[in-house]
Amino acid sequence: MNRTLGPLSALLVLVGLGGCHAPMPDTYGIYADTNHGRIELRGQPPQRAGNMMSFYAGVPGPSGPECSSLKDFIVFQKDVDPSSVQLVHLQFLKEGNVSGLIGFGSARVNVNLWVPDKDRIEVDVKPVESHRDMYILVPHSPLEHGLYALSIGRFGGDVLSESRVFDLAVGPATDFPSYAQAAQTSKSQIEQFAPGLLKEMNDMSNHADYHALSDVYRPSGRILSDADAQSFATGNQTWIEGSGKIIDSKVVAVTPLGENSARCTVNTTYEKAGLQQEQITIGKIGDKYYITDMK
Repeated sequence: MNRTLGPLSALLVLVGLGGCHAPMPDTYGIYADTNHGRIELRGQPPQRAGNMMSFYAGVPGPSGPECSSLKDFIVFQKDVDPSSVQLVHLQFLKEGNVSGLIGFGSARVNVNLWVPDKDRIEVDVKPVESHRDMYILVPHSPLEHGLYALSIGRFGGDVLSESRVFDLAVGPATDFPSYAQAAQTSKSQIEQFAPGLLKEMNDMSNHADYHALSDVYRPSGRILSDADAQSFATGNQTWIEGSGKIIDSKVVAVTPLGENSARCTVNTTYEKAGLQQEQITIGKIGDKYYITDMK
Protein backbone atom coordinates (compact mmCIF):
# COMPACT_ATOMS: atom_id res chain seq x y z
CA MET A 1 0.00 0.00 0.00
CA ASN A 2 1.32 3.43 -0.93
CA ARG A 3 1.34 5.54 2.27
CA THR A 4 2.80 8.68 0.66
CA LEU A 5 0.55 11.74 1.05
CA GLY A 6 -0.29 13.78 -1.98
CA PRO A 7 0.19 17.57 -1.89
CA LEU A 8 -3.49 18.27 -1.07
CA SER A 9 -3.66 15.61 1.64
CA ALA A 10 -0.46 16.89 3.25
CA LEU A 11 -1.84 20.44 3.26
CA LEU A 12 -5.05 19.28 4.97
CA VAL A 13 -3.05 17.49 7.67
CA LEU A 14 -0.94 20.58 8.31
CA VAL A 15 -4.00 22.78 8.57
CA GLY A 16 -5.58 20.30 10.95
CA LEU A 17 -2.49 20.21 13.16
CA GLY A 18 -2.13 23.97 13.08
CA GLY A 19 -5.71 24.38 14.29
CA CYS A 20 -5.32 21.97 17.23
CA HIS A 21 -5.55 23.37 20.76
CA ALA A 22 -4.86 21.84 24.13
CA PRO A 23 -7.94 20.04 25.42
CA MET A 24 -10.14 22.01 27.77
CA PRO A 25 -9.76 21.28 31.50
CA ASP A 26 -12.02 18.57 32.87
CA THR A 27 -11.95 19.70 36.52
CA TYR A 28 -13.18 22.92 38.06
CA GLY A 29 -10.54 25.59 38.52
CA ILE A 30 -8.98 28.82 37.26
CA TYR A 31 -6.35 28.39 34.55
CA ALA A 32 -3.94 30.60 32.60
CA ASP A 33 -2.62 29.80 29.12
CA THR A 34 0.98 31.05 29.18
CA ASN A 35 4.27 30.59 27.37
CA HIS A 36 4.90 27.78 29.88
CA GLY A 37 1.68 26.06 28.89
CA ARG A 38 -1.53 25.90 30.86
CA ILE A 39 -1.12 26.66 34.56
CA GLU A 40 -3.78 26.12 37.19
CA LEU A 41 -3.94 29.08 39.56
CA ARG A 42 -4.39 27.91 43.13
CA GLY A 43 -4.70 31.44 44.45
CA GLN A 44 -4.68 32.65 48.01
CA PRO A 45 -7.06 34.31 50.48
CA PRO A 46 -6.66 38.10 50.49
CA GLN A 47 -5.44 39.88 53.58
CA ARG A 48 -6.87 43.13 54.89
CA ALA A 49 -5.46 46.20 56.62
CA GLY A 50 -7.74 48.65 58.39
CA ASN A 51 -10.96 48.00 60.30
CA MET A 52 -14.28 46.22 59.72
CA MET A 53 -15.82 49.17 57.89
CA SER A 54 -12.84 50.57 56.02
CA PHE A 55 -9.94 48.48 54.83
CA TYR A 56 -7.48 47.71 52.04
CA ALA A 57 -7.54 44.19 50.58
CA GLY A 58 -4.54 42.67 48.92
CA VAL A 59 -2.06 39.82 48.89
CA PRO A 60 1.33 39.78 50.63
CA GLY A 61 3.06 38.59 47.45
CA PRO A 62 2.82 36.08 44.58
CA SER A 63 1.43 32.65 45.39
CA GLY A 64 3.80 30.97 42.98
CA PRO A 65 2.94 30.91 39.24
CA GLU A 66 4.95 33.06 36.87
CA CYS A 67 5.30 33.45 33.10
CA SER A 68 6.78 35.84 30.55
CA SER A 69 3.63 36.11 28.42
CA LEU A 70 -0.02 35.19 28.71
CA LYS A 71 -2.69 34.47 26.11
CA ASP A 72 -5.87 34.09 28.13
CA PHE A 73 -7.53 32.75 31.29
CA ILE A 74 -9.98 29.85 31.53
CA VAL A 75 -12.61 30.14 34.25
CA PHE A 76 -14.23 26.80 35.01
CA GLN A 77 -16.44 27.32 38.05
CA LYS A 78 -19.98 26.25 38.81
CA ASP A 79 -22.69 28.91 38.49
CA VAL A 80 -20.33 31.89 38.17
CA ASP A 81 -21.64 34.93 36.30
CA PRO A 82 -18.92 36.11 33.89
CA SER A 83 -19.69 39.71 34.79
CA SER A 84 -18.62 39.01 38.39
CA VAL A 85 -15.06 38.11 37.37
CA GLN A 86 -12.51 40.91 37.27
CA LEU A 87 -8.86 41.05 36.26
CA VAL A 88 -6.74 43.61 38.12
CA HIS A 89 -3.15 44.79 38.18
CA LEU A 90 -1.62 44.76 41.67
CA GLN A 91 0.71 47.40 43.06
CA PHE A 92 2.49 47.50 46.41
CA LEU A 93 0.97 49.86 48.99
CA LYS A 94 2.99 50.65 52.10
CA GLU A 95 0.52 52.92 53.94
CA GLY A 96 -3.02 54.21 53.49
CA ASN A 97 -5.86 56.13 55.12
CA VAL A 98 -8.97 54.39 56.47
CA SER A 99 -12.15 55.89 57.89
CA GLY A 100 -12.97 55.69 61.59
CA LEU A 101 -15.40 53.00 62.77
CA ILE A 102 -18.14 55.53 63.49
CA GLY A 103 -17.62 57.33 60.20
CA PHE A 104 -15.72 60.35 61.53
CA GLY A 105 -12.10 61.16 60.90
CA SER A 106 -9.49 58.93 59.39
CA ALA A 107 -6.39 57.07 60.48
CA ARG A 108 -3.12 56.22 58.78
CA VAL A 109 -2.42 52.49 58.76
CA ASN A 110 0.41 50.25 57.60
CA VAL A 111 -0.83 48.20 54.64
CA ASN A 112 2.24 46.46 53.18
CA LEU A 113 0.18 44.51 50.65
CA TRP A 114 -0.11 44.20 46.87
CA VAL A 115 -3.48 45.83 46.20
CA PRO A 116 -5.48 46.48 42.99
CA ASP A 117 -4.74 49.74 41.25
CA LYS A 118 -7.62 51.97 40.20
CA ASP A 119 -8.08 50.77 36.63
CA ARG A 120 -9.83 47.47 35.94
CA ILE A 121 -8.30 45.57 33.00
CA GLU A 122 -10.75 45.12 30.13
CA VAL A 123 -11.26 41.57 28.87
CA ASP A 124 -13.38 39.79 26.26
CA VAL A 125 -15.48 36.91 27.57
CA LYS A 126 -15.87 33.93 25.26
CA PRO A 127 -18.10 30.96 26.16
CA VAL A 128 -16.78 27.47 25.41
CA GLU A 129 -19.19 25.43 23.33
CA SER A 130 -20.38 22.19 24.97
CA HIS A 131 -18.43 23.00 28.16
CA ARG A 132 -20.89 24.01 30.84
CA ASP A 133 -19.70 26.52 33.46
CA MET A 134 -16.63 27.39 31.39
CA TYR A 135 -15.54 30.52 29.56
CA ILE A 136 -12.34 32.16 28.36
CA LEU A 137 -11.17 35.64 29.37
CA VAL A 138 -8.93 37.36 26.84
CA PRO A 139 -7.27 40.67 27.88
CA HIS A 140 -7.78 43.47 25.35
CA SER A 141 -4.03 44.19 25.44
CA PRO A 142 -1.05 41.96 26.27
CA LEU A 143 -0.26 41.99 29.99
CA GLU A 144 2.99 43.82 30.65
CA HIS A 145 5.51 42.96 33.36
CA GLY A 146 3.61 42.99 36.64
CA LEU A 147 1.57 41.11 39.23
CA TYR A 148 -2.06 40.39 38.32
CA ALA A 149 -5.05 38.70 39.92
CA LEU A 150 -8.46 37.37 38.99
CA SER A 151 -11.22 37.68 41.56
CA ILE A 152 -14.81 36.53 41.56
CA GLY A 153 -16.94 39.33 42.95
CA ARG A 154 -15.47 42.21 44.90
CA PHE A 155 -11.71 41.88 45.36
CA GLY A 156 -11.22 40.85 48.97
CA GLY A 157 -14.95 40.54 49.61
CA ASP A 158 -15.86 41.72 53.09
CA VAL A 159 -14.42 41.00 56.51
CA LEU A 160 -16.60 37.92 57.04
CA SER A 161 -16.26 36.41 53.56
CA GLU A 162 -14.08 33.46 52.54
CA SER A 163 -13.04 34.90 49.18
CA ARG A 164 -9.96 33.89 47.22
CA VAL A 165 -7.96 35.68 44.54
CA PHE A 166 -5.99 33.98 41.78
CA ASP A 167 -2.70 35.77 41.17
CA LEU A 168 -0.10 35.40 38.45
CA ALA A 169 3.25 37.12 37.90
CA VAL A 170 4.18 38.23 34.40
CA GLY A 171 7.91 38.25 34.92
CA PRO A 172 9.96 36.68 37.74
CA ALA A 173 7.91 36.29 40.92
CA THR A 174 10.95 37.62 42.82
CA ASP A 175 10.29 41.04 41.24
CA PHE A 176 7.19 41.32 43.45
CA PRO A 177 8.38 40.41 46.95
CA SER A 178 6.24 40.46 50.05
CA TYR A 179 6.98 43.07 52.69
CA ALA A 180 8.56 40.35 54.85
CA GLN A 181 10.77 39.17 51.98
CA ALA A 182 11.83 42.74 51.14
CA ALA A 183 12.65 43.41 54.80
CA GLN A 184 14.71 40.22 55.02
CA THR A 185 16.61 41.12 51.84
CA SER A 186 17.25 44.59 53.25
CA LYS A 187 18.48 43.07 56.52
CA SER A 188 20.93 40.84 54.66
CA GLN A 189 22.27 43.79 52.65
CA ILE A 190 22.60 46.00 55.73
CA GLU A 191 24.45 43.22 57.57
CA GLN A 192 26.87 43.30 54.66
CA PHE A 193 27.34 47.10 54.53
CA ALA A 194 27.11 47.98 58.24
CA PRO A 195 30.69 47.03 59.28
CA GLY A 196 32.21 49.17 56.52
CA LEU A 197 30.05 52.21 57.34
CA LEU A 198 30.82 51.82 61.02
CA LYS A 199 34.57 51.63 60.36
CA GLU A 200 34.47 54.79 58.24
CA MET A 201 32.59 56.68 60.94
CA ASN A 202 34.95 55.44 63.67
CA ASP A 203 38.03 56.42 61.62
CA MET A 204 36.59 59.94 61.24
CA SER A 205 36.09 60.18 65.00
CA ASN A 206 39.53 58.80 65.87
CA HIS A 207 41.30 61.13 63.43
CA ALA A 208 38.97 64.13 63.86
CA ASP A 209 38.61 64.31 60.08
CA TYR A 210 35.01 64.81 58.94
CA HIS A 211 35.49 66.08 55.40
CA ALA A 212 33.67 62.99 53.97
CA LEU A 213 30.91 62.96 56.60
CA SER A 214 28.09 63.18 54.05
CA ASP A 215 29.38 60.01 52.36
CA VAL A 216 28.64 58.05 55.53
CA TYR A 217 26.20 59.96 57.74
CA ARG A 218 22.87 61.44 56.62
CA PRO A 219 20.56 61.97 59.59
CA SER A 220 16.92 61.35 58.63
CA GLY A 221 18.15 60.96 55.04
CA ARG A 222 19.45 64.52 54.62
CA ILE A 223 22.88 66.02 54.02
CA LEU A 224 23.95 68.21 56.93
CA SER A 225 24.53 71.90 56.26
CA ASP A 226 28.03 73.20 56.89
CA ALA A 227 26.94 74.62 60.24
CA ASP A 228 25.23 71.40 61.31
CA ALA A 229 28.19 69.31 60.17
CA GLN A 230 30.54 71.49 62.22
CA SER A 231 28.26 71.20 65.24
CA PHE A 232 28.16 67.41 64.88
CA ALA A 233 31.95 67.21 64.58
CA THR A 234 32.45 69.37 67.67
CA GLY A 235 30.02 67.30 69.76
CA ASN A 236 31.51 64.02 68.56
CA GLN A 237 35.05 65.13 69.39
CA THR A 238 33.97 66.20 72.87
CA TRP A 239 32.67 62.65 73.42
CA ILE A 240 35.87 61.05 72.07
CA GLU A 241 38.05 63.24 74.31
CA GLY A 242 36.08 62.03 77.34
CA SER A 243 35.69 58.37 76.41
CA GLY A 244 38.96 57.86 74.58
CA LYS A 245 39.55 56.67 71.05
CA ILE A 246 37.60 53.75 69.65
CA ILE A 247 39.54 50.49 69.97
CA ASP A 248 36.97 48.09 68.58
CA SER A 249 33.40 48.22 67.28
CA LYS A 250 31.19 45.29 66.22
CA VAL A 251 27.62 44.96 64.95
CA VAL A 252 25.98 42.31 67.15
CA ALA A 253 22.33 42.50 66.00
CA VAL A 254 20.31 43.87 63.06
CA THR A 255 16.56 44.57 63.36
CA PRO A 256 14.68 45.50 60.16
CA LEU A 257 12.61 48.69 60.34
CA GLY A 258 11.12 48.34 56.86
CA GLU A 259 12.10 47.44 53.33
CA ASN A 260 15.10 49.80 53.28
CA SER A 261 16.34 50.36 56.80
CA ALA A 262 17.38 48.55 59.96
CA ARG A 263 18.51 49.31 63.51
CA CYS A 264 21.92 47.89 64.39
CA THR A 265 23.05 47.16 67.93
CA VAL A 266 26.78 47.84 68.23
CA ASN A 267 29.28 46.92 70.93
CA THR A 268 31.99 49.60 70.98
CA THR A 269 35.11 49.54 73.16
CA TYR A 270 36.73 52.91 74.05
CA GLU A 271 40.17 53.51 75.57
CA LYS A 272 38.71 55.19 78.68
CA ALA A 273 35.00 54.34 78.79
CA GLY A 274 35.46 50.66 78.01
CA LEU A 275 32.68 48.59 76.45
CA GLN A 276 29.55 50.54 75.51
CA GLN A 277 26.43 49.27 73.76
CA GLU A 278 25.21 51.70 71.11
CA GLN A 279 22.67 51.80 68.31
CA ILE A 280 22.86 53.08 64.77
CA THR A 281 20.20 53.11 62.08
CA ILE A 282 21.22 52.35 58.51
CA GLY A 283 18.97 53.21 55.58
CA LYS A 284 19.08 53.00 51.82
CA ILE A 285 18.98 56.34 50.02
CA GLY A 286 18.96 56.00 46.24
CA ASP A 287 21.21 53.03 45.54
CA LYS A 288 23.55 53.49 48.55
CA TYR A 289 23.38 52.83 52.29
CA TYR A 290 24.10 55.47 54.96
CA ILE A 291 24.03 55.79 58.72
CA THR A 292 20.85 57.80 59.33
CA ASP A 293 20.79 57.90 63.15
CA MET A 294 23.18 57.22 66.04
CA LYS A 295 22.40 56.74 69.76
